[in-house]
Amino acid sequence: MVATVKEIKMPKKPIPVVGSLKSMLNMGKYVFTKPVTTQYPEDKGKIPERFRFRIFLVPEACVGCTLCSKICPNHSIKMEHWDLDRTGLEDNVVQTARGDRKNLQNKRNIYPDVNFGTCTVCRQCEEICPTDAIYLTHQFEDARTRNSFTYSPEELTMQEEDVIK
Repeated sequence: MVATVKEIKMPKKPIPVVGSLKSMLNMGKYVFTKPVTTQYPEDKGKIPERFRFRIFLVPEACVGCTLCSKICPNHSIKMEHWDLDRTGLEDNVVQTARGDRKNLQNKRNIYPDVNFGTCTVCRQCEEICPTDAIYLTHQFEDARTRNSFTYSPEELTMQEEDVIK
């Protein structure tokens, strides 16, 4: 018995020049178009209207219900006792950026403490707050030199420029 060898036909490879021309044409389409990237610090770009990042606290509205810390998926919110006696003010008076405010509903004097290092900005704390004491704003440029990303209740009432000082 004689074995016969079947001849396999190899497909022809395209000439490398054709592939190079195709890639040059593809690149040529994008050479004269506007770049997609922006130079961030100089050009802020368009921020979406519904974008929210920085969490603020209205301490005079907080009732200390701890719902925000219970619903936080990353446990970024912890309730902290804010000793108002150390501020030199009367009981249940909170010093905010808008002046001194009384909070007679928060008898236990516990307020949220937020760790922005683990916060995913899911907005669940804002949604569950019965008194709208926690709200998120458009502010997102929170560059800082401090080592801790945890904001105390007092720092949550301040603007970012005041927290950095």
